[in-house]
Amino acid sequence: MNFLNTSPIGICRMFVLGVVGVLAFQTFNIQVLNREVYQQETKNMVTQTKNVYAERGMIMDRNGVVFADNLRDNENATDFTRIFLQGKLASQIVGKVGYNGIGSMGVERMFDSRLRGNEGFRLSYQDARRNEIYGRSENVAEAEPGKNLVLTIDKNMQEIVENALKQGVEEFMATSASAVVVDPYTGEILAMASYPTYDPNSKKQVVGRMSKNDIVAMSYEPGSTFKVVTAAAALENGIVSPDTIFADEGKCWKWSERSEKICDTHVYGDMDMGEAMVQSSNIVFGKIADKVGADKLYRMARNFGFGMKTSENLYGEESGKLYQPYELTRDDRTLKTMGFGHALMATPIQLVMAYSAVANGGYLMVPQIVKEWRDSKGELVEKSKPDTVRRVISEKTAAEIRKMLHRVVNNGTAKKVMSKKIPDVVFGGKTGTAEKYNRETRKYDRDHQVASFIGLAPVEDARFVCMVLVDDPQTAQHHGGNSAGPIFRRIMEGAYYHPDLSPLSHSMAVVDQNSPCDDDYTGMMAADAKQLAAAKNCKIHFEGSEENGRVISMRRDMGDSLGLVLFLGNVDGSRMPNFKGLSLKDAMEVASNVRMKVEFTGKGRVVAQSPKADEVLSKGQVCKLTLKEKG
Repeated sequence: MNFLNTSPIGICRMFVLGVVGVLAFQTFNIQVLNREVYQQETKNMVTQTKNVYAERGMIMDRNGVVFADNLRDNENATDFTRIFLQGKLASQIVGKVGYNGIGSMGVERMFDSRLRGNEGFRLSYQDARRNEIYGRSENVAEAEPGKNLVLTIDKNMQEIVENALKQGVEEFMATSASAVVVDPYTGEILAMASYPTYDPNSKKQVVGRMSKNDIVAMSYEPGSTFKVVTAAAALENGIVSPDTIFADEGKCWKWSERSEKICDTHVYGDMDMGEAMVQSSNIVFGKIADKVGADKLYRMARNFGFGMKTSENLYGEESGKLYQPYELTRDDRTLKTMGFGHALMATPIQLVMAYSAVANGGYLMVPQIVKEWRDSKGELVEKSKPDTVRRVISEKTAAEIRKMLHRVVNNGTAKKVMSKKIPDVVFGGKTGTAEKYNRETRKYDRDHQVASFIGLAPVEDARFVCMVLVDDPQTAQHHGGNSAGPIFRRIMEGAYYHPDLSPLSHSMAVVDQNSPCDDDYTGMMAADAKQLAAAKNCKIHFEGSEENGRVISMRRDMGDSLGLVLFLGNVDGSRMPNFKGLSLKDAMEVASNVRMKVEFTGKGRVVAQSPKADEVLSKGQVCKLTLKEKG
């Protein structure tokens, strides 16, 4: 065929036939040869798979007050913003959520997988403009909402604590301050905070150190608050009795020619363990540690939980540092200094749980931050129970230490803890002032300190155990009793004046209402208490002599939760004891059972007192003693 001689009409005809052939082949290719491929491409153009957002669980306080919730995007229901309804309050506990919807701090991170839930999938059909055709779209897999977390924290207590810390930092010109309040019988953390803090709703604030919860993340030398552990080791092992007298070493103790001396702030004279706790004598507790020995002191500290984390549920918790016995005996000084809180690193949560063991009769509890988990409908999924680690000390040892802690507040280094607003609440506790160790100079820096106070409120049948730390206070009142102590007092005053927090004067919350043991035995003679208990079918156990004994306090029996332990004494708390002829130490011991402040003048033995012996006492009354030496 001569293409050049072909007419234009012929050329046109051939072109049309070619186009038709190509279209026919392409149609055959699409509809027959590659039918499934093109069907899938077409489906992909009109359908899209989308992730369906799983509602993140809420975080609430123990009473249902919401700390963290979700705010949905009105334009895109699959997007959300985490909103913190209480702002800065408890932000270091609650934490934050990152841009990717994953928890980045606090319990948001610690329990991210349970809070986040499981995402679903949606098959979305779209028109030519890529708009979803809702009538044809469907969820292939439904999203499973996250669980709601109920904390042990009480919002009211948390507010009281954070306000007291802010006021304390400003008053004492401190770098920061921290506090924790614990129920000693359950281990539940009712409040926990450090100041300064941060706003989790802010997108611009640089969080930095403000996100750090010093109660669990700060590892430091505890100083004198550790003396309770040394006392427990001595008493529990029968090495030093409460009435053992330690000879006066003056202001400093030097046990050998080459030894580096250990000093007290004042000259105190002869002291027993109780008086040494009251005066916070480093010399006496150095001697006690030396008598106890490295093995027994290490074992007691380890049993109290030092050198290890207290829980798996506290974000950012440190374990501290506890030297092994062979490390404590490499020289003749380290063991002695451990006796008054040097030569180890501890966290505040370790210390407050140790004091909780003293408060509850000898049981070390696991600190609890989770009260329960609930599903998206509010139904209970899981409830936490008190978790006992071990019995650390006997009830007798715990009671002896509580007596010492009462004297510390009544007549020792923590006098500023006593409250005029709640004079009927008898506190017990211990101060601590630890100098920071400077790694560059390899010496302790007297200009930089951590002041602390741990208190039991009240000292018997404690409802709260509270620890306060003040980091680097810069005022003249920088010691633990003068800075951390007043913050503790404000926290307790706030709690006792709050209608939803204030416990009864003899709170027996651990005993169910209308149970056989809901009576108050305080003040009864032993025989009368035994008769009432038998009539009510209440199991009781006496501590102390039943002969002419009177119930001076009571608590739940830790060995039998349905029973009570009644502590007997022979002091009538409503009348003035006879102090004449007693030494100051013995007079203070008797006075520790009477709810009154004691002032004294002179030295030697009591020759005069006011009020007079057997006189009826009133609230807030001050006992004045006059002492005189013989000859």
